[in-house]
Amino acid sequence: MKMIHTADWHLGKRLNGHSFLEDQRHVLKQFVDAMEEEQPDVIVIAGDIYDTAHPNKSVVTLFEETIQQLNLKMHIPIVMINGNHDSKERLSYGASWFNNSQLFIRTTLASFFEPILFEDVALYTLPFFTVSEAREYLEEQVESYEEAVKKFVQRVQSQLDVTKKNVLVGHFTLNGAPKSDSERDLTIGTIEAVSPKYLEGFDSVLLGHIHHPFALDYDHIFYSGSLLQYSFSEVNQAKGYRVIEWHADGMQQTFKRFVPQYELEVVEGTYEDVVNGRFERKSDNSYFHFKLREMHHVTEPMQKLKQLYPNTLALTPEVFVASVSTEQTPHIKQLQPMTIINQFYEMHTDTSLSDIQQAYLETLMTEQREGN
Repeated sequence: MKMIHTADWHLGKRLNGHSFLEDQRHVLKQFVDAMEEEQPDVIVIAGDIYDTAHPNKSVVTLFEETIQQLNLKMHIPIVMINGNHDSKERLSYGASWFNNSQLFIRTTLASFFEPILFEDVALYTLPFFTVSEAREYLEEQVESYEEAVKKFVQRVQSQLDVTKKNVLVGHFTLNGAPKSDSERDLTIGTIEAVSPKYLEGFDSVLLGHIHHPFALDYDHIFYSGSLLQYSFSEVNQAKGYRVIEWHADGMQQTFKRFVPQYELEVVEGTYEDVVNGRFERKSDNSYFHFKLREMHHVTEPMQKLKQLYPNTLALTPEVFVASVSTEQTPHIKQLQPMTIINQFYEMHTDTSLSDIQQAYLETLMTEQREGN
């Protein structure tokens, strides 16, 4: 039994105004070609197919063309769930009809209790949900995402068939998984990370949401990672898909990389070095974030950089503040809080706090001391 695990395509993603649609088309063609060779029994897409709830026509067309190649032409069954970026209504439109071609689009909490069977593997799909949706479905008080997942797993335990390989497909953050800048929080004001101890009973857990494919160190819980590097915090992260194979003696997994059209790169140095090409890079067409020094004399530096490196997406001036000797404040622990704040402000701005600023800070500190 061979299963392909992928997630976080984020079709339609933009970074600093740049559309990744053609980059996504480039990588999805690699994915389709790879599936011709892999010949899997099923492809699992663990959420965030789209980057927004309202993708435009060209984005939807890319998704439909890809699924058509995989499902209708190559006859590969596909199981997908919605992520926190997806619109459940848009993604699930026509889902009951698509079941006929073994394209299983799961967006409801009730579907978690209706496993999809492939040979001796049972897939339990837990699409992204809000805490309020979980509370309404479970008809119980639920305070956090973790508590909701715990209750869902407890309820499904009795129907797990121990003679089969039970696989959970979900879209959430597992405790200890690092997030990148391009991952939107699942919830606001509640604990969203889920402890792995609440996933017991499943032989494997295939997740979406975290973009790093090696974010976890478990032998049965995996993130596939995202389709591409979608933020500069993901520089040098591998991107690809995961192959899960079940044999008589257990499970084996392999991660296979995509080759992107262009990669994201962060470059630090001086403006003169960069405009004269004196820096290491993978390509002049990489998506660059330049962090440059000695550019105070340059007018419109971004425009000049784009002429040389057309895929420049970000420019940050690097300003170094001269280190201040600790001898200037040898008795800092003896100083009043407002004095410390004022000295810090003067050190970085060469001006003192105004009377209004000092009064505002005094009010904040008084409220803090009084516990308000």
